[in-house]
Formats: sequence, structure tokens, C-alpha cells
Amino acid sequence: MRIRTFVTAAALLVGLATLTGCGQSYEEKTEACLTALKARADGDKGKPAECEGIKRSDYVDLVMSVAMDDLGWTGDDGRFDKNRMLEDLTEDGK
Repeated sequence: MRIRTFVTAAALLVGLATLTGCGQSYEEKTEACLTALKARADGDKGKPAECEGIKRSDYVDLVMSVAMDDLGWTGDDGRFDKNRMLEDLTEDGK
């Protein structure tokens, strides 16, 4: 009887872990966070639920990445382009 109870409890815990996303790798969690950040409505500054469990420094990097992309400061490869930023800043200053 104890073995059956243990097996049932273990199966329930595994199922719960799968449903809550505990089975995701850290990389998968950061991808889900990035997707959620990109999908936020304009002006929404809240931290999406998908970003829970992400290290603070990684979360800040993801937020900055989305912000730079929204400003048009990334190149075709998705990396920060200093020249685009400078062009944008000098156009606004005229």
C-alpha cells in the first residue's frame, strides 16, 4: 500500500512540474521571457510571468535588447549598431 501511494504521489509531482514549466531549460525560459517582452503592449513596464526565475542581470539584458530593437538601434543581424544609434540621436538634435 505504501509503495502504491509513493508511486502515485511521485507521478503527481512529475505532472505538476511539467505543467508549471519546471522541465524547461534556462535557455528555454529566457526565450519565453524574450517572446513575452516583445509581445508587451506599449507602455507596459511590468515583468511578464514568463520571466520569473530569470536572473536579474539576464532579465535586464533582455529588456535592453528589446528596447534597442524597438528604437531601431540593431542591425540586420540583431546586434547593437552604434552608427544607427548615433544617426538617430543626431537627427533628433537638428
